[in-house]
Amino acid sequence: CVFFFFNAAESDTRRETRRRRRKEMATATTQKEIYTYDSPWNIYAMGWSTRRDQPFRVAIGSFIEEYCNKVQIVSLNEEKQEFEKKLGFDHPYPATKIMWLPDKATRRLDLMGTSGDYMRIWEVKDGSVNLVHTLTNNKRTDYCAPLTGFDWNDEDPRILGTSSIDTTCTIWDIETQQSLTQL
Repeated sequence: CVFFFFNAAESDTRRETRRRRRKEMATATTQKEIYTYDSPWNIYAMGWSTRRDQPFRVAIGSFIEEYCNKVQIVSLNEEKQEFEKKLGFDHPYPATKIMWLPDKATRRLDLMGTSGDYMRIWEVKDGSVNLVHTLTNNKRTDYCAPLTGFDWNDEDPRILGTSSIDTTCTIWDIETQQSLTQL
């Protein structure tokens, strides 16, 4: 929406020039690429991949009011000019956050993290998604404080931090699956 304001003392010539410019702006065609994807359920979380070998790839997580929720990986089909589902898997409870390992140079494994009841690390490889790590400090009980979010360390992607509904933050080493510290 564009608004134009005019000075009442403005000359007729100047006013006509402005009208002509407005008309030109209104008729100018600029091609914008807008893509849509119709998810089969309400989306609760999503994360864009930054890998150069996987442009326009996003993971989306469901909000289903049941234990079994879903995560789909969709990417742009450039020939059809639309997003398509590539992979999908079940996820316990809705994922509160989904994030891909920051690796633009594609030197590391193609990993994705999801937070929810636990921190889960998934590997995308050869047309499948496999759970590789479940991170939890809770070893003595079935109860766990749900995670509200997490973030990868851009400088050292084997390190990530999680935040929990119980107000704790935990720094993890995903290779050793150990917490380094808890705040």
